[in-house]
Order: sequence, then C-alpha cells, then structure tokens
Amino acid sequence: MLQDKYLAVADVCKKDSIDIRASIDKIFPIVEELNFKNSKVIYWLFKLRGLPVPESLTLKGLEKMNFVRLETRPGREIIIGLIGQFWTITGGLKRFKPEAFTSYSNTNNAKATWSFELVELTNAMTRLTTETRVLCPTQKAKARFMFYWTIVRPFSAWIRKEILKSIKKQAES
Repeated sequence: MLQDKYLAVADVCKKDSIDIRASIDKIFPIVEELNFKNSKVIYWLFKLRGLPVPESLTLKGLEKMNFVRLETRPGREIIIGLIGQFWTITGGLKRFKPEAFTSYSNTNNAKATWSFELVELTNAMTRLTTETRVLCPTQKAKARFMFYWTIVRPFSAWIRKEILKSIKKQAES
C-alpha cells in the first residue's frame, strides 16, 4: 500500500470503497484518467471551495493545480500528494518533485495524500478504494486544519463518493 510509504502517520484518514463489476484491466485506465467532466457535483464543489476548476477535470488538470502524482503501481494503485495550507482560502498548494514529498518538512505547510487502490475480488469484480490522509506538522497547523476540516469534511466525502460512483459507471457501461 503506497499510503504507508508516503504518509504512514496522519492526523486525518478517510477511506471509501466501491465494488465494481469489471476487471482491474478495465478499471485502472479510467482511474488513471480521473475524468470528472460529467460530474456537476465535483465541478460545483471545486467552485464552492474557491479552487479554480481546471480546464479539464482530469488528473492532468489537477496536476496544473499542484496535485503531484507521487507513484503508480500499474494496474494496482495511484497515489497523489499535496503540500500546502489547506485551511487558507487558496489552499496555498506548493510545487514539489515527487521524490521530495516524504522529506518535506516546512512547519507552515501540511502534507496530504490521495490514493486509489484496486483489489481483485473475482475475475469480474474489483474493489476500488480511495483514501485521503493529512499530516499537520505542528499543533498550530493541526488546530487550523481541524477547524477547516470540520467544515469541509462532508464535502470531501461527497467528492470521494462521487468519484467512485463515476468510475464505477464508466467501468460498468
């Protein structure tokens, strides 16, 4: 599990799963694209958060906003990293190289990971799990983040569930 490699300890950990009637080979390319262009919910939740909606709601679009793909285990798992002050209006997302994520230690910024992991249940059934972890480097950062998280948590859960439903719909069609 890549989450344990990049952020083994976290202040927040949220996980959601969905079972999909399709093989990993069919689902993984959909996860890699992370294309949410048909999700009005995700579009408006980005807008409400004050985040600029990328020209395309795909992983490439998110990478332009400083979401960084940390690692891919082909056919199994993708993990994305973020560094910033998530509790601020803009989120203060920092640019960084994937190899710098684990050693990054600026106490003004929290680190977060967002992963997608596929596990074959049968030849025709796959469990897709998405997990978000956040680590705050100081008590001050943690207090700020937890206040923000109290407000954002239900919307974050909604986005995760909407993404899973979108991937399932694409894979099963």
